Amino acid sequence: MGSVKIRNILLVVVVLVVAAVGVSLVALSRSAEWTTQSNEALVEFEAGLGANQKLYKQEARAHFELALKLDPDFVVAKIRIADSCRHEDEERSKKLLAEVFESDLSRLTPREVFMVERLTLLTNNEFDEAARQLDEYLEIHPNDPYVLHTQALRAWQQVDLQEAESLNKRLLEIDPNWVLAYNQLGYITMMQGRFAEAEEYFTSYRFIAPDQANPHDSLGELYILLGKYEQAEESLERALANKPDFMAAFEHLAMVDALRNDWEGATRRLERGVQTGAISAEYTTGARCGLDFWRLVQDRDWQAVMKLAEEECNPEKTSDIGSGIFLHKAACRLGDWELAETIEAGIRKSIDEAEESKRARTFDLLSPILHHLVGVRLSLQDNPTNAIEELKQADEKLSYLNAGLGIFKLSNRMALAHSLMISGHEAEAHALVAEVKAVNPRLAQQFEENLMADSAL
Repeated sequence: MGSVKIRNILLVVVVLVVAAVGVSLVALSRSAEWTTQSNEALVEFEAGLGANQKLYKQEARAHFELALKLDPDFVVAKIRIADSCRHEDEERSKKLLAEVFESDLSRLTPREVFMVERLTLLTNNEFDEAARQLDEYLEIHPNDPYVLHTQALRAWQQVDLQEAESLNKRLLEIDPNWVLAYNQLGYITMMQGRFAEAEEYFTSYRFIAPDQANPHDSLGELYILLGKYEQAEESLERALANKPDFMAAFEHLAMVDALRNDWEGATRRLERGVQTGAISAEYTTGARCGLDFWRLVQDRDWQAVMKLAEEECNPEKTSDIGSGIFLHKAACRLGDWELAETIEAGIRKSIDEAEESKRARTFDLLSPILHHLVGVRLSLQDNPTNAIEELKQADEKLSYLNAGLGIFKLSNRMALAHSLMISGHEAEAHALVAEVKAVNPRLAQQFEENLMADSAL
């Protein structure tokens, strides 16, 4: 999850009726969970499930593809592949789903029937009915780890953190080795600022799966947020020792270097990621732009920020919200209010579009960003009272969802403290700065030096 990193699918343990459906007895002797005529296909499919638990998406896809090749009628393999290729090959994804919807449900297990019917409901945008179907299924099969995991993810997406936490704890009672539950619990508690508990969950995750990359990456992300940069670096390098092409670890290592103002080191991290094949050249271009914007803002070189945006790092072309935030900051510092408000209008439009297409309540990241930008502008326009209101709304909506957003929340809090200070609310401002220091003292010191000493935001 690095930030939010989990994307699994729905499943449940049931008894398979063998008669007249052509399922091999060899396959059933190993597992009655999946309907296939090929034991070899079953082996590959289960290997794919294992790779998914590790968040190794490419490896999982390869196993599912081989499973389908070994058994062209393997319904759940089609579901998995359709999900994994829906962005890169939409036509194939739709074709596979069409085959899934035409499959003979009478030969499938109840779990597989559930999966097909749920996909049908979601494809038809019948989200309330899909939620009802999920609840009813779990009433019959309350100890199914696959579908319970799906329900936990639904609670997470609806930002029902109490329910998500309860479901993941129950999942671990049923299957103590369901490692993604530890990961989810780590992010749930981290999001709420329960950092000691988050570290316990991520450490347990690492203990159970020390040879996987993601446990080390998740723990490293927590350490970044807490300002423990050396421990973060060590943990992230262990992630790459386990899987040299684990993309998130390279991103987080670059973040560590940037937070230490080691911009050359951050660039080398990205180059190393390209060399291992973890990061594409296209992605690297955007990431380097983000680092360049970040460095120039740290140096208060506002004109250079504007020039960078006019040339190879135009946020409108890259659709990079982070670069847009940096550009907005430079525009405000230079008094280009028209550009600042144009950037705000673009985010407001994205919010409206997201509201129109939203399937379910999910993490709202655009609204707090907009409140932050408006607050920054108002503060620099000598309107601290309204700036405080905007920055407080941003703070209420922001969480410690992941390292990047957590640092953004801390940055917003320091901007709020600055506005409170110049408005005469010194006690409230000092209390807020103390809260930031309690989370990440190194970052708080940097903010105080770079943002408050020269009345900057």
